[in-house]
Formats: sequence, structure tokens, C-alpha cells
Amino acid sequence: MEAAAAAAAAERQDFAAYGQRLTSGEGGFFFFPIRHHSPACALHLAAALAEIRPRAIVLEMPADFGPLLPLLSHPDIRLPIAIVSVADGEKTSDERLPVGYWPFSATSPEWAALRLAGEFGSAVILADRESSARLAAARSEKKGEAGEDGEEAPRQDEAGQDDTAPALLTDEGQLAYSHYADGLVKRLGVRDFNEAWDRLFESRAAEKDWRGFFRDVGIHCALSRLATPAEEIAADDTLAREACMRAAMAKAEALSGDGPIAVITGGFHTAVMIDPPAEEAKLLPEARSAVQTKSYLIRYTHDHLDRINGYGAGMPSPRWYERLQQRIAEGHDDPFTEAATDVVIDLTQRLRRDRPNFTPPLPSLAATVGQAQALADLRGLQGPGRAEILDAARSCLLKGEDPRSGSPLMEALLTELTGEGIGEVPSGAGAPPLVEAVRSRARALGFRIEDGTERNRLLDIHRKPRHLAASRFLHVMTLLGTGFGRCLRGPDWAGGVATDVLFEEWTYRWSPAVESRLVALSIDGDTVERAADAVLARRVQALGEEGQAKNAHAALRLLMIAAQAGLARSCGALIAAIGPAVATDPDFGRVAVCLSMLDNLQRGRKALGFAGMPGPDELRLIAYRRAIDLLPDLETAKDEDVPRYVDALATLNEIAEAGAQAAEDEQPLDLDLLDEGVAALIDADLAPRAAGAVAAIGHMSGRLSAEALATRVIGPLQFSVGEPPTRVEALVGLLAVQPALLKRTPALLERLDLVLAGFDEADFIEVLPALRLAFTALAPDETDALAAVIAQVKGSDLDLAPRFSGGLTEAELLANARLNASLAELMQADGLGLWLEEQAP
Repeated sequence: MEAAAAAAAAERQDFAAYGQRLTSGEGGFFFFPIRHHSPACALHLAAALAEIRPRAIVLEMPADFGPLLPLLSHPDIRLPIAIVSVADGEKTSDERLPVGYWPFSATSPEWAALRLAGEFGSAVILADRESSARLAAARSEKKGEAGEDGEEAPRQDEAGQDDTAPALLTDEGQLAYSHYADGLVKRLGVRDFNEAWDRLFESRAAEKDWRGFFRDVGIHCALSRLATPAEEIAADDTLAREACMRAAMAKAEALSGDGPIAVITGGFHTAVMIDPPAEEAKLLPEARSAVQTKSYLIRYTHDHLDRINGYGAGMPSPRWYERLQQRIAEGHDDPFTEAATDVVIDLTQRLRRDRPNFTPPLPSLAATVGQAQALADLRGLQGPGRAEILDAARSCLLKGEDPRSGSPLMEALLTELTGEGIGEVPSGAGAPPLVEAVRSRARALGFRIEDGTERNRLLDIHRKPRHLAASRFLHVMTLLGTGFGRCLRGPDWAGGVATDVLFEEWTYRWSPAVESRLVALSIDGDTVERAADAVLARRVQALGEEGQAKNAHAALRLLMIAAQAGLARSCGALIAAIGPAVATDPDFGRVAVCLSMLDNLQRGRKALGFAGMPGPDELRLIAYRRAIDLLPDLETAKDEDVPRYVDALATLNEIAEAGAQAAEDEQPLDLDLLDEGVAALIDADLAPRAAGAVAAIGHMSGRLSAEALATRVIGPLQFSVGEPPTRVEALVGLLAVQPALLKRTPALLERLDLVLAGFDEADFIEVLPALRLAFTALAPDETDALAAVIAQVKGSDLDLAPRFSGGLTEAELLANARLNASLAELMQADGLGLWLEEQAP
């Protein structure tokens, strides 16, 4: 036991000595282990640099960001901002892909270092690998994972994960999610690593001993590294990056001048900066990557800074830490309590503005601050932090609510802690013209992009040209993959759903992802249209490269997307490719789906920008004729294909009937072609469902009598041909093609009634499930109409008229108006008056 205790004491002394070495100026170097966006690290680093006045600063940032450093001192910058690095695609046909973000917040230690370097005249050497090399490593790692998983890529016409989404170059998951961090969380009895970090380090932000602070941070990070398996460290490009950082230290050491050198890196790397591994000579900096990159400054948001935490790279609730840092910088005696009070006051103002019925009384607000102070005292902290504010709010502000479930008040508090700000970059920062073009277009169309708040927009796309232009802008931003807007409701032209809806409703917000995506696409052009044309051309090319050059369905979906984005005039090549693909498609069901999409496109040609263009109408004729040519496939259809083919026949019949009467600017569909094709199948050996569908169309064309139709459709049920579900299949086919026939054809209904009346109870129960399933094909109004006919035939006095008439008396209207006014008064009294106000589009 004594030997173990002595060993533990010696180990503690070794760590303490290591921590002292970091800030002793050993060999002319001062080492500052940091956590990204930590105000405590930023404040202590600023104090350290002001004292030691380094001649050079070695900073962990990609070396190719150097040309942007002068811009970072521009007075017009408003934080948060980020550097986004954009790389060329792997193939010449690829678009430029975002590499990653390097965000700067008001609490970034790197930001403090760069500002003070300019003030002191210190040289700045960016020490990390170039972003192009990090991209190459990330691509290799991703390809390796894909090969191991063996997952197939999504189809071209299906939504897949965005592989172009930028990564965070400030990732510090090795620090936040190490085995040591897990043990620390359990030892301290806290909820997560962020709370543990706050307890140990952010609570010391107002202290004056920067040496003691970085000593303890350095020891903490060294323990994290020791607890991380060597193979895990070697699995990515960590070792190569650290070799570059050491090379940068040597470069700084060679600079002339007096003064020490400050080495500022993520805490996980510091241990090998002061004590490089013996095998480092093998890790020479690699040759320049073949991938070319270019970097830009973009605006960033508090919300995205908070999201960084989810990837182990930064601090949660960035606005809280900004408040805390500001109060400490102002020299307040109790900055933590002052910052907590600011949060509670701002929360109250937010609730009064947005949710007045959730605004707590003043005593509860005062109790919240007091409770946060008491929790800080209980936990041995200098003042309340983020965790104490949240715990106090749950205790003092939630009345009768389960704190584990969603609470509007807690949501507002989290928003207040996170912040809603968006940064600003100087106009001369060199942003690509495409970014400014999109911003100008967005503002001109009434979109608010000055902050990162999510907003709704209701667009009257058929009656207001400006609203149609706004819709096309939102759709083109979707085509570009920016994530700027999301359509909540509106016409679905590809699926033929709600095409008569007059309005589209969108939610939108400007975010760093929008800006970085536009930066990535800037090589394609300086306007929205040019960039969209280039993206569209690449997607058309990708159809061929992915073996879908003859997939008319995928091409048509792309055509619909492009049309809604206002690119109808740029779709010539796509339209030219769709024609041959449809004309040679061997699948009857797929061709019918394409025909339906083209029919939707033709009906919506004005809204979609195809008015006066012959291409889509010609494609509709090609698809119609191809579907007619494939009708004989019903005779040889596999059992699993029969339901799909019958649905396709129903679609073909519906479109043919509607298209026989053409408008002035379109060509009519020849209904005789369908009648002739169906006539050839009337006596063919078809599956029961297909036979019922063909018989229904044959009867409507006059080629099959009502009695013959009844025999073909009801006969299997009457004579018990096959299993119970099979007996009803012909009826299912008829209902799929023309459900009104059952109501309009007395012979059919009489035969069905006769057969059902002749069933005994056992037979009826046996066939009932299949019958019920068959009649689910009827819409509610069709069911009502059929029930009315049956009631009339049976001589029933069943009243199936609508329960509510369309007309109201004057007295009823006045009574309803009085009731509406009373309800409005009650809602106002309950603080729900905002619900009655119409939201501006």
C-alpha cells in the first residue's frame, strides 16, 4: 500500500512539473493549451500575451488561411464569423465542395491571439496542415468507412445525405469524448463534459493567475491524451498535423528578434508540442495536396456555434459565454451573478414579447437568480454558470410542468443562452459575386436575412407575380442545395398532389451553411441562374454516369424540380434526353407514372414556366403512345406486378379521357388508340384483377355489354372461383379503373346484390374481408353516392343528404357573429390575443 501511495504521489508531482513547464518559457517557448470558444481560455490567454509580449505566435490553424489574416483585423467585422475553405471536386465534372468551417466567436482564444498579435507586432505562423490536405485525409477516411459498411448510394431520384456538407476544422472530439472525460464526468457527478469543463475551468475565468490556469488545463488535456489508445490517435491525420505544428515551431524559432514564442494549440496536441515523440522524424510534412482550395470569410450565427458542441468542437450556449466574458472584461466584482441576471432580464423581455402568457412574476425571477447563486455556493464555484442557471430555472420558473418534457419557457431560456445573432464580414472581404447576388435577390423579394431567425412565408403563386418569383427563388435555392428554405405545403407537380392549391407555405432562414454552399458554387457563375444552370447540367450528366441515362422517371423528377426553380428555358437537353428514354422504357407501370407526371406538367405549364413551349406536350404524346404499345404486357404480367399494372391502366384511362378534349395550346390524346389496345385484351387470359379493369374500359368504349361486364366481374364471386380474395379481384380491378360504374350500371349492381343475397352466413363471412378491402378504393363521396343508389333501389327512406346545408339564416349569422366576438374576448383575457392576429407573409 505504501509503495502504491508513493507511486501515486510521484505521478502527481510529475504532472505538476509538466504543468509548470508549459508556462515557464522553457527553450523560449510558452505553451497555451486551449479549448475552442472558451472565454476562460481567451481571457487568460490575453493576459498572458500582454505580459510576455511574444515575438511570434504559432497558432493551430490551416496554413492556407494566411492570406485572410489581414482581413480579420478589419473594423467592420462583427462576430461570429467563419472561414470556409472550398475545394475542387475529384473529377472535372464535380462542383466545388466545401471543405470545412473555422468559426470565430467573441470568446475564441484564437481571435484574442490574432487581435493582440496585431497590437504587439508579433509574427503569426499558422501551424496546421493545409485544409486541402485535411480534406484529402477526410475523403480517404470516408471512402474507407463506406467500403466497410458496404452501403449502396441513394438513387438519383431519392433524397440522400448531403455529402458536400462542410466539416468543422475545429473539431476536438478527442478531448471532449475521451475515456478520461467520461471518467471525469462520473467522478464529479455532473451531466456531461461541458458541465465538467465549466466546473473546472470556466468558473476560473475571472482569476488573475494565467499560469496556474494553463497549468491545470494542460494537465487535464495530457490526461485525456494518455487515456486515448494510440491506434485511435493514429487512425486519422492527427500525427501528421502535429508534425506540421512542430515544423511551424521551428520556423518561428528561426525568426530574428527578441522575446519568446507563444504556441497556441488545442489542448489535446500540447503534450507532443513540448515533448515531441521520438519517432517524429518519420512524420515529415507531406507534399502539397493535389486538391486545390480557396478560402473566404462568411457570416456565422450563434445557433451554429451552439451546434458545434454536438460535434465535440466548441462551447454550448455561446451568447451566455459572451455575456460572461463581457462582464469579466468590464471588471465587475461578481461577473457571474451579473451575467446570470442579464439572462433572466432578457428572458423576461423575450417572454413578454413572444409568449406573454408564460411570463413569470417578479418574485419568481428574483428567486431564480438567488437559486443559481445558492447552487454555485453549494458546488464550490465563484458564481453561477450555465448549468446553475438552467437548474434554477427548472426549480423556480416551471409550475406544474414536467421538466423532462418540452417547456415553452425552457425553450425560450435556451434560445436566450444560445443567442440569435449573425455576424458580418467587411464588404472588401472578397466574397464571391454569387453570394452578393443571392443576398440582393433575397432582399428584393422580401426575405429577411439580417439574422439567423427562422421565418415563415406564404406565397400566392398563381395570382401574384412577385410571389411566384419568390417561390422560384426558394426552389432554385433548394436545387442548389443551400438549405435556405423548406416547403411546408403547396402543389406537388411531380406526384400530382394538391395541384389546385393556390398557395405555397415555406419556412426559411439564412445560415452559414447557405453562405458556404454559395461560396462552393461560385465557380459556376456570378448569378443565381448561371449557378443553377451548372448544377442542373451536372445532375443531368450524373444520370448518365450512374447508369440512369434511360431512367425517364428520374429525369422527369429533375425536370419538375428545375421547372419550379424557374429554369424551364434551360431544360432543353433534359427534355431531349427524356423522349428517347420514355420511348424505349420496357416497363408499363413506370411509363404510366411518367405519363402522369407529364400530364401534371402540362396542366401546370403556366406556373412551371412551360407555357408556349412544345417540348413537354410532345413528351406527353410519346409517353401515351408508349403506354399503349405496352398494353399487351398485361397478359404476361407476373403476379407481383399485376396491382401496379392495373393502377397504371387506371392512370392511362383517366389521362386519355381527360386529354381527348385538348386546350388551344396542346395536342389531344387519341382515345381510340386506348380503346383498340384494350379491345385486343378483352378475351385474353388475364389475371382476375387485370381482367376486371380491362372489362370496365371495354364496357365504357361500347365493346362489352352491361350483362357481359357483370358476368366477368361478378361471376367469380357468384360461382366461388378460387380462394375468397381471388373471387373479388375482378371487382377490385373495375373499382380501380372506374368506380362510378358500380353506381351507373344497374345490371352490375343487381348481379352483385343477387349474389350477396344468396350467400349463407358462412359464405358471406368468408368473403367479407376481401369485399371490405375492395370497397376501400371508393372515396367518401363515392361511397355516399353508391349508398344513396342502393337505398333508392331498396326503397329505403334513409336520409344520406349532407348534415349541414350551405345556407344560413340572418338570425344564425348574427348569433354566430356574437359567439365569435365572445370567444375573441375570452382569448384576449387569457393572453392569447396574438393567436387572433393574421401573420404577415
